[in-house]
Amino acid sequence: MTQAQIRAMQAKIGTEVDGFWGPRSIAACQRHLRSLMPTPARFPRQAGVRAFYGPNGVRGGYTPPTTTIRLPFTIYYDAQAVNTLSPHRLCAQSLLNVFNRLAAAFPTRAERQAAGILTYNGLYNPRRMRGNSGAWSMHAWAIAIDLNAGSNGNMTHWPARATMPLEVMECFAAEGWLPAGAFWSRDAMHFQATAP
Repeated sequence: MTQAQIRAMQAKIGTEVDGFWGPRSIAACQRHLRSLMPTPARFPRQAGVRAFYGPNGVRGGYTPPTTTIRLPFTIYYDAQAVNTLSPHRLCAQSLLNVFNRLAAAFPTRAERQAAGILTYNGLYNPRRMRGNSGAWSMHAWAIAIDLNAGSNGNMTHWPARATMPLEVMECFAAEGWLPAGAFWSRDAMHFQATAP
């Protein structure tokens, strides 16, 4: 993001408006997003995922229970149009609510394109987390979605280099989803149905 965009975001979240994203801005952004989240939390913290959602999916084996939702607008996986998603049944309605919020916040196709929310990069993937932890990815439960990975990759710092708009994160946070960019300062493509 540009310094002007960061300044506008700082003004919105109520912190010093200086165009530099440091510890105060990070804390203010996290407070802002937490203030939008349902109370009590709709979803568990990441450590409680198995107890809440059940077992993770395994390639060639168990698949978590999913429900198909019809999106209010078309998103695209490469050039393929996507009109439905199949998240875990315990977060399916919430994800549909997120997309309805996104449709209202970005009412035109041009606004959705500019926000990066038309580029879909996956939901269910029965794999372990990247790196050396060995833990299962939230994608293995079909409780995480990636949008616009090309501009918001795993190791791309948000908001200094990644471009995911705060308004997108607000739509997810209002439904109880954790926006990784704001809480991890990277991986801004990633949103998961867990509490921060």
